[in-house]
Amino acid sequence: MQVAGHRGLFITITVSLSMCIGCGRTAVPAQPPSLDSVVREYLRLAVALGERDPDALDYYYGPPDWVADIRAQPPSLPQIRAKSLGLTQILEHLPMPEAQSGRRKFLLAQLRAIATRSDLLLGVSHSFDQEAWLFFGIHLTPAAAPDLAAVRAQLQRLLPGKGDLAGRYAAFDEKYLIPPDRLPAVMERAIQACRDQTLVHWKLPAGEKVNLVYVHDKPWSAYSYYQGNYHSTIRINVDLGLTIDRALQLACHEGYPGHHVVNTLTEELLVRGQKRQEFSVQPTFSPQSLVSEATATVAPGLAFSGPERIRIEHDILIPLAGLEAGNTGSYLLVEGLVDSLHPAELAVARDYLDGRLEFVRAAAAMQDQALMAHPDAALRYLNEYRTYVITYTQGRDCVEGWLEKYGAPRSEPDSRWAAFRKLISAPGGLLDAEIAY
Repeated sequence: MQVAGHRGLFITITVSLSMCIGCGRTAVPAQPPSLDSVVREYLRLAVALGERDPDALDYYYGPPDWVADIRAQPPSLPQIRAKSLGLTQILEHLPMPEAQSGRRKFLLAQLRAIATRSDLLLGVSHSFDQEAWLFFGIHLTPAAAPDLAAVRAQLQRLLPGKGDLAGRYAAFDEKYLIPPDRLPAVMERAIQACRDQTLVHWKLPAGEKVNLVYVHDKPWSAYSYYQGNYHSTIRINVDLGLTIDRALQLACHEGYPGHHVVNTLTEELLVRGQKRQEFSVQPTFSPQSLVSEATATVAPGLAFSGPERIRIEHDILIPLAGLEAGNTGSYLLVEGLVDSLHPAELAVARDYLDGRLEFVRAAAAMQDQALMAHPDAALRYLNEYRTYVITYTQGRDCVEGWLEKYGAPRSEPDSRWAAFRKLISAPGGLLDAEIAY
């Protein structure tokens, strides 16, 4: 369903924007809309959706008084949907200089995503591929499951034991599982290692900070909540357990140079530096989130080369966890090969959400094709977050493609750091580069 198909149904471009989303406000004379007023109402819409559906809002750190009435009395889902479409109509007709066209494009895509999420919550269903476009602005080409036979064959040779590959990998991986009582110390040291590596390449704002919190009974392994003022809280789900390599990955992904750093630099460079208030909010199901999650997924590979990763895990994290060191190089080779099976996750997710696989067969496929350690948890995640999985798979491939396109191959780490910063500090990032459209 395209938003443009609803033009003219709701709000004319001369309607006062201060009345668009307010609940029970006193009528005021109509004023010509401006880009700033559209941005403010977009922020209010995103927060309103978050009040109705907490999964739908990653964060908002804009002025509290802008959304106080929305938080106290949020509009209904049908109202949010209608007002998203009405604001879309206003934005499409709003005169603005060519230099601002990127902002218009970004806001239109975000509004489309808000309307789509409202539709879904109201019972409107779409195929996996339709959702991928409506939420994230990305076109998925219909394809069969990828041929990953060469990767699996290499894993067959590397993993000890006999029997099915998934079982052998699970047994291999378990040797590097961090004991629960050692997890806080390992995570804090992993965060510090990722931060130190980031500071070699970038200067971060004074006062930036990450807090770690340990939680239970969540459908995800970790979640970085940005609070504004360069502060993040990273929640770690202890129920799923973490291996040494996964702990370092999460420290990079959720912290440095991943979500925390991306959000911190966005606040410093865009929200404060360029007064781009639209970036002080992030709807979960949106093109903005695609860029955010995809850049965070690339972050571990940016932070550490293979030898650096071996050194940190072998010399620092494994002893801190009280584990036998073993052959860390072989361990990381296996982990890298398993990670390269990520395209299989997308294929299974598509079949599961489109109804071609039920829960049991989908879990078996995740375990067999992607060697996933917790396939039931992954499917519960899909039940709740649906096509968000593409941000980790197709989204990551988009970022890697962007870095290669702009002269930052994996063999040149310094140029990759420079290109990565350019990507996250440019207004719209991948969105302006038209990679995600």
